Amino acid sequence: MTEENNVSAENTSPGDGTGQEPTGKVSKHPLFMTVARNWRSVGVVLLILALAGTYVWKNIAVSRARAELTQRATTVLVEQNRSSLRLVAIPLVWVVRSEMMRGSFDQLNQYLAQFVREPNMKEILVARLDGRIVAATNKKREGTPVTSAFPEDMLRVEAITVTTLENGDLLVVAPVLGLNVRLGTMILVASPSASLLETPS
Repeated sequence: MTEENNVSAENTSPGDGTGQEPTGKVSKHPLFMTVARNWRSVGVVLLILALAGTYVWKNIAVSRARAELTQRATTVLVEQNRSSLRLVAIPLVWVVRSEMMRGSFDQLNQYLAQFVREPNMKEILVARLDGRIVAATNKKREGTPVTSAFPEDMLRVEAITVTTLENGDLLVVAPVLGLNVRLGTMILVASPSASLLETPS
């Protein structure tokens, strides 16, 4: 009976036979052990990385929003420039028409020279029905055909049009109409107004 009790006691005694309490399975991988010993430092590093990631993401979001806003503002500004130039072209064409009907090209040149001094105006010229330039703020163009500087189809426009050139300038083409016939074509080149919402460098 004593022997059975001893055997039973041995079978139910805690430990693994080495006299130590069982501790369960614990990973002894070097990386895990290092992290376990320095958990505070690891936590600080993770927090710093999270803050840095948030900062970078926020900067990217702000940059995208600024670029989108600038694009929208530029689009609105271009449309405003086009509308303004259309309005400006109407009375100017009336003056051109009046002077062409009188045959007063010297007076017409004076008007154009005065007008081109306005901000953003770069060049104005007037061509007859045959395409020959009869008045221009750039005197080198007078007497030359419009096709030497501009496409020929501009001589056939039937309404005031505003287009954007490759260099960003705005090109206004307007027919000069007499009472019953077309007298010629007016061409105006202007630089667009600078945007106030440019992205800072």
